[in-house]
Amino acid sequence: MRITNQLMNFNNIYNYQKNSTSLYQSQQAFSSGLKIQHSYEGSAIYIDAARLEYEGNLLQQVQSTTLKATEFSKNSDRALNDFVSKLTEFKTKLIQAANDIHDSTSRNAIANDLEGIKKNLIDIANTTINGQYLFSGTALDTKPIDTLGNYYGNGETIHAVIGPNQTAKYNIDGKSLFIGSDNDYNKIITTNVNLVNNYNKLEHPDEPVKYVELTDDLRDLIGENYRSQEYNKVNKPGTDDFSLDKLGGQDTTFFLQGRKPDGTTFATKITMTPNSSIQSLLDNIGYALGNDKDGKNKLVEVTMNNSGQIEIKDVRDGNQMIELHLFGLTPQQSTEKYNVGGFEINIDPATSANYKVTTTRDANGNITEISAINNNNNQAYTISVNAQNQLQVTTNNNTTVVPNVNNPSALNLSDLGNNGIGVDDFRPFNPNDADQVRNMSSTKVRDKDGSWVDVSALSDLETIEKNVKNGKVYLTEFIKSSFNDIVGAKNDATDYNKLQFEKKDNILTGSVSQVVKGKNEFATDTTKIKDVAGANLQENENSNITMQIKSKNGKYYQVKIDFTDPLSASDPKATQLTITETNADGTPIIPQGAATPVPVYQGNIMLGKYNEATKATDGVVTKADDISYKQLNDIVAMVAAGNLPDDRIGNTVAKNLSDQNLFAAAAIQDINDFKTKIKTNVNDPATEAIIDQAIDQAVAGLNFPLQGDAKKEALGKVKDNIINNTDYATARFDAYNKAIEAANASVNVELNYKGQMQITDKSATVSNIEVSIFESFSDGKPEFGKEANSTVAGSLFNFTANNMINIDEPSVDIFKDLDDMIQAVRDGSYRGNPDGNNARTTGIQGALKRIDHIQDHVNKHHTQIGSYTNVLESSGTRASMLYVNVESVKNDIVGADLAESMIMYKQYLLQFEAMLQTSSMIGKISLLNYM
Repeated sequence: MRITNQLMNFNNIYNYQKNSTSLYQSQQAFSSGLKIQHSYEGSAIYIDAARLEYEGNLLQQVQSTTLKATEFSKNSDRALNDFVSKLTEFKTKLIQAANDIHDSTSRNAIANDLEGIKKNLIDIANTTINGQYLFSGTALDTKPIDTLGNYYGNGETIHAVIGPNQTAKYNIDGKSLFIGSDNDYNKIITTNVNLVNNYNKLEHPDEPVKYVELTDDLRDLIGENYRSQEYNKVNKPGTDDFSLDKLGGQDTTFFLQGRKPDGTTFATKITMTPNSSIQSLLDNIGYALGNDKDGKNKLVEVTMNNSGQIEIKDVRDGNQMIELHLFGLTPQQSTEKYNVGGFEINIDPATSANYKVTTTRDANGNITEISAINNNNNQAYTISVNAQNQLQVTTNNNTTVVPNVNNPSALNLSDLGNNGIGVDDFRPFNPNDADQVRNMSSTKVRDKDGSWVDVSALSDLETIEKNVKNGKVYLTEFIKSSFNDIVGAKNDATDYNKLQFEKKDNILTGSVSQVVKGKNEFATDTTKIKDVAGANLQENENSNITMQIKSKNGKYYQVKIDFTDPLSASDPKATQLTITETNADGTPIIPQGAATPVPVYQGNIMLGKYNEATKATDGVVTKADDISYKQLNDIVAMVAAGNLPDDRIGNTVAKNLSDQNLFAAAAIQDINDFKTKIKTNVNDPATEAIIDQAIDQAVAGLNFPLQGDAKKEALGKVKDNIINNTDYATARFDAYNKAIEAANASVNVELNYKGQMQITDKSATVSNIEVSIFESFSDGKPEFGKEANSTVAGSLFNFTANNMINIDEPSVDIFKDLDDMIQAVRDGSYRGNPDGNNARTTGIQGALKRIDHIQDHVNKHHTQIGSYTNVLESSGTRASMLYVNVESVKNDIVGADLAESMIMYKQYLLQFEAMLQTSSMIGKISLLNYM
């Protein structure tokens, strides 16, 4: 091999570069303290270093985040600590108020102290740190509680990142804190009427009032009320008059309506003898609510407090479904008395059973006429007063004026059919004649049809109330509320849910929360009403929602949603919405020249559905099970605002389909006859074409003439075909939706945070709107069964009800609850007090039960925020320790050993110098050295 200068130069350069690089790297390692400066110098080291750098930065971020979050949670903890302290102070004041030694001045002083504590609690609830509210959820810039105790934040939780894919909560949202619920608490309800031992009052009139006890019997509860006041007035009662052997046939019937723990609704009648114990009454109430009679399946506990009030506890934790309304009716020895136009007429009980007696009343509830129909020959007699204030009797279209009638008078109905009608038929009645009062008295009552029956046969509240007002029965009251009925009068104890929403300024609110069955959650606008209903919506074809609404413009309307359209032939059957204008008393207005009321809207509940193919919104008829509370709210809004759908065509078609004048008993002769009748007064070519098509489809395969069931089936199919036609439904929806949009501009209807329907009149400070929502009953779905001991399905929905009052329930509404407690102290209500400013208070005793729950509820959240703080602090500490470890590991991986780097540097320097010397020496060598 020949060694040339070029090869030596190349080797010299290579060795120079190599040693320079090594020397440079060792020098950099020593000066920077890192093994490598660039990724290509050691990919494995670089990857590990990058990963550890990321982990170190993340841990530093966790340290910073947890520090801020910990401060937030610690401040929340301190605020809740103050909150708990103030609640304890509030409870102490309540206990002071519970001592029955205070006059109104001292009670008001305590109430003022309680009011001050409540304001402090609101201030604590509105605590801010660095401009952020602690208890507003994620709405950190929203003040959570206003002066009225309403919550405006949200229910969201704030999270802090404490590691890769790891977060920790660090706030308590005000929704769960102030208006949340506890699944380890039970619903407890109570009556508010104190049940008095009336028999003891009769036996010992000078003793203080004594309340009934569990070992007492119904005779103790009823006492002298087995007789009317008029009867007792002239036949002074003695205790021997009410011995058990003398009270035969005077059983007491209790009427119960409500909702069982599983959410199903019921209406039950319980008939009990005078010697039945109060404990047996409580047992029967428990059975009505679902308890087994053998005691194996106890769903509720029914007890009585020492003030004679019934309390019911749902034994299942977290369940808040139960509600109950009840009253008792005892037949009284009394006269059957009617006052018509100033004439008092007492019906002789001798032949009362032979006649059905009904009355007609005016808008003020005054009797205008008495109608008596003979059960044997249907002979009818109508007793009224003419314009000259004379009593008159009408029979067979013949009216006889009866002058100089005895007032009050006794009338044997059979006398009217003997020897003509005259003054002799109306014998004198002396209410001060003990013998005559006894002879004219009985224990029977009139039912809805006017028949002479036992009290246990009554089946509707309207007839019951008539008998109460007529003095034929003694009413045992359990619950009194301060609601108004549908005509605006203060409700009676027998009223259940045909009541107006409570009005305050421009806001109307239902008293009953809509609770989703099985979930025990409050319904929202998106909830389907079937999820709350007490039974399947179409289980009974007569099931409905009926509304009596006074609109902003002063007009009155009846709104009825029939969940089963009797004409529909589809499965499931269609629903029907009917809106009719009424008088103030709820009676439908019959237009001049018409024989029956004419609805201002008759059609369906509609919904818009976007059609992807046509890029348009189609109208869709909503089935019963798909109706949401939002749709129900929209109906209330448009009627309350007076913005009804302007849909002449829809109303005309609906009228033609259901008009008995068009489809009387006669058969439909042919298809043209059918089409002509349905298209009567429609006058719209597009709709007429839809009708033709619907009839062609419906009658295919049927043989004319159509009559009976075939005619009914054909009508149902035609209706279903029409209302489900896309073009027809869309046109109906456009009118329907236009009315809703116009209504929502002035009236807002929604379910509030407690699931109560709330109506806001946006254009008034004090609203003119009145709303009642209930279910109307019929022979197909009676309010109560006709049998003495029976149970039937109850009202599907309640929105405002004279039901038992909540002592406690799983959900809380802290500031509203505190307001009720303060009011109880001001009123001096130690328990339920129907005669106080708030008829539905549970009093101070109920307040003490409720404040314990509230304290426990807040303590749970206090403990929770404490656990959040501990997690955050430990996470911060862990992050600090891990950061040190990561930095240590990173130094081990990427950090250079300074001693080793110095040795290597010296070694590379020595090699470099040797290489340079060698290269220099080699460069001096020439051919002469070998010669």
